[in-house]
Amino acid sequence: MYNSNNNSQDDMTRKPAARPSDSGPTFQSVSIAPPTSLESTGLRSAPPSVKIDKLPYFPDAVSIPDSKSKPIDSPKPNWLPTTLRPVPAFYPLERSSRFVEDELTTVVGRVSEANRLLSVHAVYCNETATASLLTSENVEMHLSLWKTSEKQEGIVIEIQRRKGDSITFHRYARYILDAAVGELDIQDHFEKNGEDIDVVYSKKVNRLLSLESPNDLETEKENAIIAVEIAHGLLMKDRMDARQLGLESLCLLTDPKKTGVTTALIASRVVLLGTAQDIELNNSAPEEGLMCDEAPFQEIRQAILSLIQFRRIGDADEFDETEESSEEEEHITILHNLALAVLANALDVIENEDILMEGESSVSSAPEEVRGNRSRMDSTESISERFLEDSERFLEDSKECSKNHEIMKTLISELGKAGMTPHNACLSAKCIGSLCRASNKARGRAKELGAKTVVQTALDVGTRTHLKLKRECDKVMTSLTITTTTPPTTRIDELTREHELS
Repeated sequence: MYNSNNNSQDDMTRKPAARPSDSGPTFQSVSIAPPTSLESTGLRSAPPSVKIDKLPYFPDAVSIPDSKSKPIDSPKPNWLPTTLRPVPAFYPLERSSRFVEDELTTVVGRVSEANRLLSVHAVYCNETATASLLTSENVEMHLSLWKTSEKQEGIVIEIQRRKGDSITFHRYARYILDAAVGELDIQDHFEKNGEDIDVVYSKKVNRLLSLESPNDLETEKENAIIAVEIAHGLLMKDRMDARQLGLESLCLLTDPKKTGVTTALIASRVVLLGTAQDIELNNSAPEEGLMCDEAPFQEIRQAILSLIQFRRIGDADEFDETEESSEEEEHITILHNLALAVLANALDVIENEDILMEGESSVSSAPEEVRGNRSRMDSTESISERFLEDSERFLEDSKECSKNHEIMKTLISELGKAGMTPHNACLSAKCIGSLCRASNKARGRAKELGAKTVVQTALDVGTRTHLKLKRECDKVMTSLTITTTTPPTTRIDELTREHELS
């Protein structure tokens, strides 16, 4: 027994050391691994010049495109999750979720493309297959991809609302979920209805405004001034929520799609000039219906400029930095974004005053009417130049007088942060484009500050992640490359096409 056990132990020790004889057949294998792994195994990699032709052995491989045939400048995907987490136990899925029976790469591509077309700022996480979303309306959402059970293979896409308006959240969630399932082509939807996500509701509002009985012009002006004064009262309060509500009111008042054209024009003059009066080119008498105290209007303009350039309201910071600094900083960020939105709306209204007042039919009807718009274009240029001069005067009166806070330089600096804050960059590009198209002085100053390089960088960011930013940067680049003033007929045609899309 001892000998047999000893022999068995010797056999066990000799079996791993057994090697085939030199006279037997030998086999070679190819290991697909990086050079480091080959060196660790003791094998030598083939010379770089040696290339194995696999096509004769795999005829079907001819139809598979080679990776080297792809273009070099192909954009890198924004989101590349490799694995999905299963739905945790006792985890109630939101009603804003959908089940998809497609591959992971297909679903991820649809979601990222939907975020780009909807101009949603998305921060993706490849490890957890999640994304933090932020819309231009300051609605925060959280998107998650979950793995289903083995019985029913598929992917569950879930969107949760964290902050912001619930109605706006459901509109975005519906678009993203329908696009993820493959039921909606957002690109085709935008080509038919325009970029506005609320296009259906905007058309209903315009229809209701057109059906409403027209009020007296003087009454409409008085109502507009009262609305602006209410917004001023909210903006001058100490509470942050009241200030946010005041800026949101100004956003609505300067948007002609959500309020009357007359109200939008008066609110835009208040934001840009600090007055409700129109600039009279022929030294005519001022408007009799707008005789009022314009001190609140001056405070509104100063508050807008202070939020854009100094990220505060007033000469000094009124909040305690030791308590709730994170919440206050978050609120100031929202106020800064709303101030940029108000300024962008006001500049856009003044620039497109012709098409707003006359309508698309009268703008494109007769050439003599187009020639008559020269005076209005001169008025737009004078308003833009006066706004730049008043903003510089405001900086001189403030405590932080510095050329670094010049309004044009501030807007270009904000555009340079397109990677971190694309919504603010989009609004800044809209402001820069309106100023450059209306004023040769603004266009020259933007070129001096190196706006072309900044716009090109922001254009690359918009091409990959933000459609609205891309289009606004295209407009700015076009306005910066123009050497002479755009002919009136060409500009009116551009405004007409934009109005038809809206």
